[in-house]
Amino acid sequence: MATLYEMEPDDRHRFPKVTDDDKADHLQKLLRNRFEVLTGYADMKKQTAEIEKRFKYYDRNNSGTLDFAEFDAALTEMNLGDAPKGEIRALFDRYDANGDEQVSYSELINGVFEVQPHPLAQKESRRMLENIRAQIAKRGGLNGIRSLGRSFRIMDDSGNGKIEPEELLYGLRDQGVEIERTEVEQIMLHFDKDGDGNVVFDEFLRALRGKMNQRRKNLVKLAFGQLDKTGDGVVTMEDLMSIYDVSENPDVINGILTPDQAFQEFAKVWDRDRSGSIHLDEFIDYYQDVSASIDNDDYFELMIRNAWHISGGEGQYENTANLRVLVIHDDGSQEVVEIQDDLGLDVNDFPAIRKKLFMQGVKNIKKVEVASAM
Repeated sequence: MATLYEMEPDDRHRFPKVTDDDKADHLQKLLRNRFEVLTGYADMKKQTAEIEKRFKYYDRNNSGTLDFAEFDAALTEMNLGDAPKGEIRALFDRYDANGDEQVSYSELINGVFEVQPHPLAQKESRRMLENIRAQIAKRGGLNGIRSLGRSFRIMDDSGNGKIEPEELLYGLRDQGVEIERTEVEQIMLHFDKDGDGNVVFDEFLRALRGKMNQRRKNLVKLAFGQLDKTGDGVVTMEDLMSIYDVSENPDVINGILTPDQAFQEFAKVWDRDRSGSIHLDEFIDYYQDVSASIDNDDYFELMIRNAWHISGGEGQYENTANLRVLVIHDDGSQEVVEIQDDLGLDVNDFPAIRKKLFMQGVKNIKKVEVASAM
Protein backbone atom coordinates (compact mmCIF):
# COMPACT_ATOMS: atom_id res chain seq x y z
CA MET A 1 0.00 0.00 0.00
CA ALA A 2 1.33 3.42 -0.93
CA THR A 3 2.33 5.78 1.84
CA LEU A 4 0.97 9.32 1.98
CA TYR A 5 4.09 10.70 0.30
CA GLU A 6 3.92 8.12 -2.49
CA MET A 7 0.30 8.90 -3.36
CA GLU A 8 -0.71 10.91 -6.36
CA PRO A 9 -2.42 14.26 -5.62
CA ASP A 10 -5.86 12.79 -6.34
CA ASP A 11 -5.24 9.99 -3.85
CA ARG A 12 -4.23 12.47 -1.17
CA HIS A 13 -7.52 14.29 -1.70
CA ARG A 14 -9.49 11.05 -1.26
CA PHE A 15 -7.49 10.02 1.81
CA PRO A 16 -6.75 13.30 3.64
CA LYS A 17 -3.98 13.21 6.19
CA VAL A 18 -5.19 13.20 9.79
CA THR A 19 -3.36 16.10 11.42
CA ASP A 20 -2.62 16.94 15.05
CA ASP A 21 -5.24 19.68 14.72
CA ASP A 22 -7.83 17.06 13.81
CA LYS A 23 -6.88 15.07 16.90
CA ALA A 24 -6.85 18.23 19.03
CA ASP A 25 -10.59 18.60 18.36
CA HIS A 26 -11.15 15.63 20.67
CA LEU A 27 -8.78 17.03 23.29
CA GLN A 28 -10.70 20.32 23.19
CA LYS A 29 -13.96 18.46 23.87
CA LEU A 30 -12.39 16.58 26.78
CA LEU A 31 -11.07 19.81 28.30
CA ARG A 32 -14.44 21.54 27.90
CA ASN A 33 -16.22 18.57 29.47
CA ARG A 34 -13.71 18.45 32.35
CA PHE A 35 -14.64 21.96 33.47
CA GLU A 36 -18.33 21.18 33.18
CA VAL A 37 -17.84 18.18 35.48
CA LEU A 38 -15.55 20.04 37.92
CA THR A 39 -18.17 22.76 38.40
CA GLY A 40 -21.18 20.44 38.44
CA TYR A 41 -22.32 21.81 35.06
CA ALA A 42 -22.50 25.31 36.49
CA ASP A 43 -22.96 28.44 34.38
CA MET A 44 -20.16 29.92 32.30
CA LYS A 45 -19.20 32.44 34.99
CA LYS A 46 -18.38 29.68 37.49
CA GLN A 47 -16.63 27.60 34.87
CA THR A 48 -14.55 30.63 33.88
CA ALA A 49 -13.51 31.10 37.51
CA GLU A 50 -12.51 27.43 37.72
CA ILE A 51 -10.42 27.72 34.54
CA GLU A 52 -8.54 30.71 35.92
CA LYS A 53 -7.99 28.94 39.25
CA ARG A 54 -6.67 25.74 37.68
CA PHE A 55 -4.35 27.35 35.16
CA LYS A 56 -3.20 30.22 37.35
CA TYR A 57 -1.57 27.70 39.68
CA TYR A 58 0.86 26.81 36.88
CA ASP A 59 1.62 30.43 35.99
CA ARG A 60 4.86 30.22 37.95
CA ASN A 61 6.04 33.79 37.34
CA ASN A 62 2.57 35.35 37.73
CA SER A 63 2.79 36.81 34.23
CA GLY A 64 -0.89 36.34 33.49
CA THR A 65 0.04 33.97 30.65
CA LEU A 66 1.08 30.35 30.22
CA ASP A 67 3.91 29.09 28.07
CA PHE A 68 3.66 25.62 26.54
CA ALA A 69 5.38 23.85 29.44
CA GLU A 70 3.00 25.46 31.95
CA PHE A 71 -0.02 24.65 29.77
CA ASP A 72 1.14 21.03 29.44
CA ALA A 73 1.61 20.75 33.22
CA ALA A 74 -1.91 22.05 33.82
CA LEU A 75 -3.39 19.46 31.45
CA THR A 76 -1.39 16.73 33.20
CA GLU A 77 -2.89 17.77 36.54
CA MET A 78 -6.34 17.35 34.98
CA ASN A 79 -5.40 13.87 33.66
CA LEU A 80 -5.29 15.10 30.06
CA GLY A 81 -1.51 15.22 29.73
CA ASP A 82 -1.20 11.68 28.39
CA ALA A 83 -2.28 12.87 24.94
CA PRO A 84 0.55 12.96 22.37
CA LYS A 85 2.57 16.15 22.67
CA GLY A 86 1.74 17.06 19.06
CA GLU A 87 -1.96 17.21 19.91
CA ILE A 88 -1.35 19.25 23.08
CA ARG A 89 0.85 21.62 21.08
CA ALA A 90 -1.85 21.97 18.42
CA LEU A 91 -4.40 22.90 21.09
CA PHE A 92 -1.96 25.38 22.66
CA ASP A 93 -1.35 27.02 19.27
CA ARG A 94 -5.09 27.18 18.70
CA TYR A 95 -5.56 29.10 21.95
CA ASP A 96 -2.51 31.31 21.28
CA ALA A 97 -4.50 33.71 19.13
CA ASN A 98 -1.75 36.32 18.63
CA GLY A 99 1.07 33.84 18.05
CA ASP A 100 3.34 35.10 20.84
CA GLU A 101 4.01 31.61 22.29
CA GLN A 102 1.98 32.55 25.38
CA VAL A 103 -1.66 31.84 26.17
CA SER A 104 -3.32 34.55 28.25
CA TYR A 105 -6.29 33.77 30.49
CA SER A 106 -8.60 35.59 28.11
CA GLU A 107 -7.25 33.60 25.15
CA LEU A 108 -7.66 30.41 27.16
CA ILE A 109 -11.25 31.16 28.11
CA ASN A 110 -12.13 32.21 24.55
CA GLY A 111 -10.57 29.00 23.28
CA VAL A 112 -12.17 26.60 25.76
CA PHE A 113 -15.63 28.13 25.34
CA GLU A 114 -15.06 28.85 21.62
CA VAL A 115 -16.25 32.44 22.11
CA GLN A 116 -14.01 33.61 19.27
CA PRO A 117 -12.93 30.30 17.74
CA HIS A 118 -9.58 30.20 15.99
CA PRO A 119 -9.87 29.11 12.32
CA LEU A 120 -7.84 26.00 13.20
CA ALA A 121 -10.61 25.02 15.64
CA GLN A 122 -13.00 24.25 12.78
CA LYS A 123 -12.34 21.39 10.39
CA GLU A 124 -13.94 23.18 7.44
CA SER A 125 -11.71 26.21 7.94
CA ARG A 126 -8.62 24.02 8.33
CA ARG A 127 -9.34 22.25 5.07
CA MET A 128 -9.86 25.58 3.30
CA LEU A 129 -6.54 26.94 4.59
CA GLU A 130 -4.75 23.72 3.63
CA ASN A 131 -6.21 23.94 0.12
CA ILE A 132 -5.12 27.59 -0.26
CA ARG A 133 -1.66 26.77 1.10
CA ALA A 134 -1.23 23.86 -1.33
CA GLN A 135 -2.25 25.99 -4.33
CA ILE A 136 0.12 28.80 -3.32
CA ALA A 137 3.00 26.33 -2.91
CA LYS A 138 2.29 24.81 -6.33
CA ARG A 139 2.24 28.18 -8.08
CA GLY A 140 4.66 30.26 -6.02
CA GLY A 141 7.07 27.67 -4.65
CA LEU A 142 8.60 28.03 -1.20
CA ASN A 143 8.25 31.81 -1.18
CA GLY A 144 4.62 31.85 -2.30
CA ILE A 145 3.14 32.87 1.05
CA ARG A 146 5.75 35.58 1.49
CA SER A 147 4.96 36.90 -2.01
CA LEU A 148 1.27 36.95 -1.10
CA GLY A 149 2.12 39.02 1.97
CA ARG A 150 3.99 41.53 -0.17
CA SER A 151 0.96 41.81 -2.47
CA PHE A 152 -1.35 42.49 0.46
CA ARG A 153 0.95 45.19 1.83
CA ILE A 154 0.96 46.91 -1.56
CA MET A 155 -2.85 46.86 -1.55
CA ASP A 156 -2.96 48.31 1.97
CA ASP A 157 -3.05 51.98 0.98
CA SER A 158 -3.91 53.20 4.49
CA GLY A 159 -1.18 51.16 6.17
CA ASN A 160 -3.57 49.82 8.83
CA GLY A 161 -2.87 46.15 8.07
CA LYS A 162 -6.29 45.55 6.51
CA ILE A 163 -7.63 44.88 3.03
CA GLU A 164 -11.11 44.62 1.57
CA PRO A 165 -12.66 41.22 0.69
CA GLU A 166 -12.41 42.02 -3.02
CA GLU A 167 -8.69 42.74 -2.66
CA LEU A 168 -8.24 39.48 -0.77
CA LEU A 169 -10.01 37.60 -3.54
CA TYR A 170 -7.89 39.08 -6.33
CA GLY A 171 -4.70 38.88 -4.28
CA LEU A 172 -5.19 35.14 -3.86
CA ARG A 173 -6.16 34.65 -7.50
CA ASP A 174 -2.99 36.51 -8.55
CA GLN A 175 -1.06 33.82 -6.65
CA GLY A 176 -2.84 31.10 -8.63
CA VAL A 177 -5.40 30.23 -5.95
CA GLU A 178 -8.81 29.17 -7.20
CA ILE A 179 -11.15 30.50 -4.54
CA GLU A 180 -14.85 31.27 -4.48
CA ARG A 181 -16.51 34.30 -2.98
CA THR A 182 -18.25 32.05 -0.45
CA GLU A 183 -14.81 31.02 0.84
CA VAL A 184 -13.81 34.66 1.13
CA GLU A 185 -16.93 35.17 3.24
CA GLN A 186 -15.76 32.33 5.48
CA ILE A 187 -12.36 34.00 5.83
CA MET A 188 -14.12 37.21 6.83
CA LEU A 189 -15.80 35.44 9.75
CA HIS A 190 -12.39 34.79 11.32
CA PHE A 191 -10.26 37.73 10.24
CA ASP A 192 -12.63 40.71 10.30
CA LYS A 193 -11.86 41.30 13.96
CA ASP A 194 -13.80 44.54 14.51
CA GLY A 195 -16.62 43.96 12.03
CA ASP A 196 -15.63 46.81 9.72
CA GLY A 197 -15.77 44.62 6.61
CA ASN A 198 -11.99 44.33 6.16
CA VAL A 199 -9.54 41.47 6.66
CA VAL A 200 -6.61 41.74 9.07
CA PHE A 201 -4.20 40.18 6.59
CA ASP A 202 -1.26 39.48 8.92
CA GLU A 203 -3.52 37.29 11.06
CA PHE A 204 -4.78 35.55 7.94
CA LEU A 205 -1.22 34.93 6.74
CA ARG A 206 -0.21 33.66 10.18
CA ALA A 207 -3.08 31.15 10.19
CA LEU A 208 -2.34 30.20 6.59
CA ARG A 209 1.29 29.34 7.18
CA GLY A 210 0.79 27.77 10.61
CA LYS A 211 3.62 27.26 13.09
CA MET A 212 6.82 25.35 12.70
CA ASN A 213 7.07 22.44 15.07
CA GLN A 214 9.93 22.39 17.57
CA ARG A 215 12.06 20.06 15.47
CA ARG A 216 11.99 22.45 12.52
CA LYS A 217 12.48 25.51 14.71
CA ASN A 218 15.56 23.93 16.32
CA LEU A 219 17.01 23.25 12.86
CA VAL A 220 16.45 26.87 11.81
CA LYS A 221 18.16 28.11 14.97
CA LEU A 222 21.02 25.71 14.29
CA ALA A 223 21.37 27.15 10.77
CA PHE A 224 21.40 30.70 12.09
CA GLY A 225 24.11 29.67 14.54
CA GLN A 226 26.22 28.54 11.58
CA LEU A 227 26.01 32.06 10.18
CA ASP A 228 26.24 34.06 13.40
CA LYS A 229 29.92 33.47 14.11
CA THR A 230 30.11 36.26 16.69
CA GLY A 231 27.06 35.06 18.59
CA ASP A 232 25.50 38.52 18.73
CA GLY A 233 22.27 37.48 17.02
CA VAL A 234 22.96 39.49 13.86
CA VAL A 235 24.11 38.38 10.39
CA THR A 236 24.90 40.87 7.63
CA MET A 237 23.22 40.51 4.26
CA GLU A 238 26.63 40.55 2.60
CA ASP A 239 27.77 37.57 4.66
CA LEU A 240 24.51 35.74 4.04
CA MET A 241 24.57 36.18 0.27
CA SER A 242 28.20 35.06 0.05
CA ILE A 243 27.57 31.64 1.55
CA TYR A 244 24.00 30.66 0.63
CA ASP A 245 24.02 27.49 -1.49
CA VAL A 246 21.27 28.20 -3.99
CA SER A 247 21.67 24.79 -5.67
CA GLU A 248 20.02 23.18 -2.63
CA ASN A 249 16.86 25.29 -2.92
CA PRO A 250 14.00 22.79 -3.56
CA ASP A 251 12.50 25.13 -6.16
CA VAL A 252 15.77 24.95 -8.11
CA ILE A 253 15.92 21.16 -7.72
CA ASN A 254 12.31 20.85 -8.94
CA GLY A 255 12.86 23.22 -11.88
CA ILE A 256 10.47 25.90 -10.61
CA LEU A 257 13.25 28.52 -10.52
CA THR A 258 16.62 28.88 -12.20
CA PRO A 259 19.60 29.31 -9.83
CA ASP A 260 19.76 33.02 -10.70
CA GLN A 261 16.03 33.49 -10.09
CA ALA A 262 16.28 31.68 -6.76
CA PHE A 263 19.22 33.84 -5.73
CA GLN A 264 17.37 37.06 -6.58
CA GLU A 265 14.24 35.85 -4.81
CA PHE A 266 16.29 34.90 -1.79
CA ALA A 267 17.83 38.37 -1.60
CA LYS A 268 14.46 40.07 -2.06
CA VAL A 269 12.64 38.36 0.81
CA TRP A 270 15.23 39.13 3.49
CA ASP A 271 16.05 42.32 5.29
CA ARG A 272 12.56 43.84 5.28
CA ASP A 273 13.70 46.94 7.14
CA ARG A 274 16.63 47.49 4.73
CA SER A 275 19.07 47.62 7.64
CA GLY A 276 21.63 45.49 5.83
CA SER A 277 21.47 42.83 8.53
CA ILE A 278 19.24 39.95 9.61
CA HIS A 279 18.24 39.06 13.16
CA LEU A 280 17.22 35.63 14.42
CA ASP A 281 13.52 36.51 14.54
CA GLU A 282 13.64 37.60 10.86
CA PHE A 283 15.42 34.36 9.97
CA ILE A 284 12.78 32.28 11.77
CA ASP A 285 9.99 34.35 10.20
CA TYR A 286 11.32 33.59 6.73
CA TYR A 287 11.41 29.86 7.39
CA GLN A 288 7.91 29.94 8.87
CA ASP A 289 6.74 30.75 5.33
CA VAL A 290 8.99 28.12 3.75
CA SER A 291 7.91 25.49 6.27
CA ALA A 292 4.26 25.92 5.31
CA SER A 293 5.05 24.58 1.83
CA ILE A 294 6.86 21.43 3.02
CA ASP A 295 4.81 18.58 4.50
CA ASN A 296 7.62 16.22 5.44
CA ASP A 297 9.75 17.01 8.50
CA ASP A 298 12.62 14.86 7.20
CA TYR A 299 12.65 16.67 3.87
CA PHE A 300 12.64 20.01 5.68
CA GLU A 301 15.65 18.83 7.68
CA LEU A 302 17.47 17.77 4.53
CA MET A 303 16.78 21.13 2.90
CA ILE A 304 18.09 23.07 5.90
CA ARG A 305 21.17 20.88 6.34
CA ASN A 306 22.13 21.05 2.68
CA ALA A 307 21.36 24.76 2.23
CA TRP A 308 23.46 25.78 5.24
CA HIS A 309 25.95 22.88 5.20
CA ILE A 310 25.03 21.45 8.59
CA SER A 311 26.47 17.97 9.14
CA GLY A 312 24.18 15.18 10.30
CA GLY A 313 20.87 13.63 9.38
CA GLU A 314 20.19 9.94 8.85
CA GLY A 315 19.68 7.71 5.82
CA GLN A 316 18.28 9.41 2.75
CA TYR A 317 17.98 12.65 4.73
CA GLU A 318 21.67 12.84 5.62
CA ASN A 319 23.54 15.98 4.63
CA THR A 320 25.10 15.63 1.17
CA ALA A 321 26.22 19.22 0.51
CA ASN A 322 29.31 19.44 2.69
CA LEU A 323 32.72 19.00 1.14
CA ARG A 324 34.12 15.47 1.32
CA VAL A 325 37.87 15.02 0.96
CA LEU A 326 40.19 12.04 0.66
CA VAL A 327 42.75 12.14 3.46
CA ILE A 328 45.98 10.18 2.97
CA HIS A 329 47.77 9.70 6.27
CA ASP A 330 51.50 9.45 7.00
CA ASP A 331 51.24 5.66 7.38
CA GLY A 332 49.60 5.30 3.95
CA SER A 333 46.06 4.70 5.24
CA GLN A 334 43.22 6.59 3.58
CA GLU A 335 39.79 7.81 4.60
CA VAL A 336 37.05 10.01 3.19
CA VAL A 337 36.25 12.80 5.64
CA GLU A 338 33.39 15.30 5.62
CA ILE A 339 34.35 18.89 6.39
CA GLN A 340 31.78 19.64 9.07
CA ASP A 341 31.89 23.44 8.86
CA ASP A 342 32.61 24.39 5.26
CA LEU A 343 30.38 27.43 4.71
CA GLY A 344 32.38 29.90 2.63
CA LEU A 345 35.35 27.52 2.39
CA ASP A 346 37.35 27.71 -0.86
CA VAL A 347 37.80 24.12 -2.12
CA ASN A 348 41.19 25.12 -3.52
CA ASP A 349 42.43 26.53 -0.22
CA PHE A 350 44.23 23.42 1.06
CA PRO A 351 45.82 25.11 4.12
CA ALA A 352 42.32 26.12 5.24
CA ILE A 353 41.02 22.59 4.56
CA ARG A 354 43.89 21.09 6.57
CA LYS A 355 43.11 23.47 9.43
CA LYS A 356 39.45 22.41 9.38
CA LEU A 357 40.48 18.75 9.45
CA PHE A 358 42.86 19.36 12.36
CA MET A 359 40.08 21.09 14.32
CA GLN A 360 37.92 18.00 13.70
CA GLY A 361 40.63 15.80 15.19
CA VAL A 362 42.02 14.42 11.94
CA LYS A 363 45.80 14.15 12.44
CA ASN A 364 48.93 12.84 10.68
CA ILE A 365 47.82 14.16 7.29
CA LYS A 366 50.20 13.57 4.41
CA LYS A 367 47.95 14.64 1.55
CA VAL A 368 44.41 15.85 0.94
CA GLU A 369 42.43 15.47 -2.29
CA VAL A 370 39.04 17.06 -2.93
CA ALA A 371 36.19 15.09 -4.44
CA SER A 372 36.80 16.30 -8.02
CA ALA A 373 40.29 14.89 -7.89
CA MET A 374 39.32 11.59 -6.29
